Order: sequence, then structure tokens, then C-alpha cells
Amino acid sequence: MKVALTIGASDPTSGAGIQMDLKVFHALNVYGLTVITAVTAQSTQEFSSVYPLSGETIMKQFEILIKDIKPHAAKTGMLYSKEAVQCVIDSVKKFNLQNLVIDPVINATLGAKLIEDDAFKLLKEELVPLSTAITANIPEAEFLTSTKIEKIDDFYKVAQKIYQMGTKTVIIKGGHFDNTVPDMLYDGKNFYKAEGEKISGQFHGTGCAFSSAFVSFICHGYKPVEALKASKNFVKRSIEKSLKIGHGIKLLIIPKE
Repeated sequence: MKVALTIGASDPTSGAGIQMDLKVFHALNVYGLTVITAVTAQSTQEFSSVYPLSGETIMKQFEILIKDIKPHAAKTGMLYSKEAVQCVIDSVKKFNLQNLVIDPVINATLGAKLIEDDAFKLLKEELVPLSTAITANIPEAEFLTSTKIEKIDDFYKVAQKIYQMGTKTVIIKGGHFDNTVPDMLYDGKNFYKAEGEKISGQFHGTGCAFSSAFVSFICHGYKPVEALKASKNFVKRSIEKSLKIGHGIKLLIIPKE
């Protein structure tokens, strides 16, 4: 069985973060491992607090886990602190972790900031060059490059800028773009675009679901472009099944494959 590692924070709604990643891995027949970087207090209505774990605690999780089980791929979600980012950098190098996918989580759907400034700087300068792929939504891609995305041509320009930071594959998700959802992939040579219709409403955890689906399909041997299309379809079906379980934004229901 293929094994994937998710590195991120706990979300008590199970609508994003570590919990969402594990649900997606399970649905796509991948065994999920976890390294937790922080605990959050949040609901479908509000984001209250972040409690980051110490670098020592994060590193100990890596050391004990990886000497026993080596994942086929790994992904990062919410890292929050500079210590957490440094632990990921050190672990990728020390344990030669392969197929690292970075979901550059910056803000929660409800608006809370999910990474400190010095942590984001370190992620951009030292973690991105170690990655196989980056899956960024439009605000994240804009923040990474200090470049606005206002038209389709901007996707191409921003994707090239992110690629120059050292990753092998750039995916910019178009969920924040007008009435269409043009996801763009750039591999340093070619651009690929996967379009879809926007589903109205506000949903929790779509970025986590996409990145963990992408990692799962990579584990199963998909090429990046194939993984992009399969992940986009997977998230679309999850959104279509979403439910208003709490009093706030909707939570995705992960389809069984």
C-alpha cells in the first residue's frame, strides 16, 4: 500500500488540516502518516487560536516515525512558526523525503493568519527549493511573488516566478478567479490549464483536499498533469456533496472512490 505523510495542524472541525488530509488519503487508498505542527481552536463560524508545537516536539515526531516508515510522498499544510518550517527543511534533507508537495497555507477561510512572517520567508527561500510541487491558490501565489493576478495572462507570469524559486511543478488554483476556475500547471517547459465552473458558496478545506488528493495521485504513479485533473475533479465532487453541519461555512464530504 502507498504511504503519504501530511505535515500540518489539527483542525477540530475535521474540515481542513491533518484531519482532512487523512480523510482524503483514506478515500484514495493511501495510508496516511502525520506530523503535527500546531493545534488550532476553530469552528465553522470562527477561528480563535493557534497553539504551535515546539521545534523539539515536531522534530521528535519526524525522527521516531521516519526510521520506522518511509513515505512515498509528503505534503505540508499549515506550518505557522519558523521553528516548524526549519524542522521540515531539516527532515527533508536528513531523511531524504521524496515527492514533497507544499500547500503554502497563509490565511484561513475565515480570515485568520496561519503563518508568521519569518516562517513564510524561510519557507519561500529554503523549503520551496526542496519541493516537487507547490499547490497555491490565487492569494497565496500573489503573496509568494508580490504580483497581482487579475487576468489569465497573469497566471503564466506568476507561475514562472514561483518556478524560479526552485520547485519542479507549480500549480495555481483558480477558485478565486471570476466565474470560472482556471487551474494552471507549469513544469518549467509547458503550461497546462484545467478549467471548470465555479460552485457558489463558501467552503472549508478545499485547498487541503486538493493538495492531499494531488499527493495521493502522485503516490499512485500519476504524472503531475494527470494528478491535477484528477484532484480537481475529486474536489469538485467533494464540494458538490458538502453540508452545512455547523452554523457557519460548509464542510466538504469526501467521496468514496
